[in-house]
Amino acid sequence: MMVDEWLDFFKRNTSKKIFSLSDLILLTGERSSTISVQLSRLVSSGIVDRPVRGWYTNPFRPPDDEELAMVIRIPSYISMEYALSRYGILSQNVFTYTLVTTRLPYTYRSREKVFEYHQVKRSLFWGYVNEGIVQIAEPEKALLDLIYIRYARGRKMDGDMIDSLIDDIYLEELDKDKLLAYSDKFDTVTKSSISDILAVH
Repeated sequence: MMVDEWLDFFKRNTSKKIFSLSDLILLTGERSSTISVQLSRLVSSGIVDRPVRGWYTNPFRPPDDEELAMVIRIPSYISMEYALSRYGILSQNVFTYTLVTTRLPYTYRSREKVFEYHQVKRSLFWGYVNEGIVQIAEPEKALLDLIYIRYARGRKMDGDMIDSLIDDIYLEELDKDKLLAYSDKFDTVTKSSISDILAVH
C-alpha cells in the first residue's frame, strides 16, 4: 500500500484508535513482511506513531494517554495513586500513570508522560471496571493496591504511615463494607492495615 492508501485506510477506520500489527495484517490483507516494512516507513516519516513495539496509532484519531497505557503492558489496569486522584479521592494531583499488571514491573516514558506498571500475582488481578478499552480499578481496589504495593509488602504500616495516608485520602468517599470485603482477599498485612486505617478514621 502507498502512503495515500494508508491514509485512506486510517480515515475509514477512525472507530479504532490504536492497532496491533496483527490487526493491520487482518484488515489490509497484506503480508506480514510487506506491512512491517511499510509501517516502518510511515513511522520514520512521522505519519504514524508507534508508541510501543507492535502497536500503531491512528493519525486521524490517536488514543489518549489512558488508552495508550492499556497496550504498553498487557494485561494491566489503572490503579493506585492515579486512579484515586481521577476519582477525586486522593487530595494530590498525580501526573504519573500508575497501573497494575501480572507481568514484570516496568516504567515507560513517552512525550514527558510516565507510565508505571506494578506487578501483582494473578489472584489479585481483579476489581476493575471497563470504560471503553480502558480498565480502571474501583476506588476501593485502587486503595488496596496502593497499600499492598507501596506500604504493606512484608511489613505492617506504622502509625506515621497511616496518618500520612489518611491526610491525603478522602476515606468518606469509599464504601467501607466493600473495602473490608475486598481486603479479605489480600494478605494479612494489607488486611490489618485497612482495619487500622478505618479504626483511626
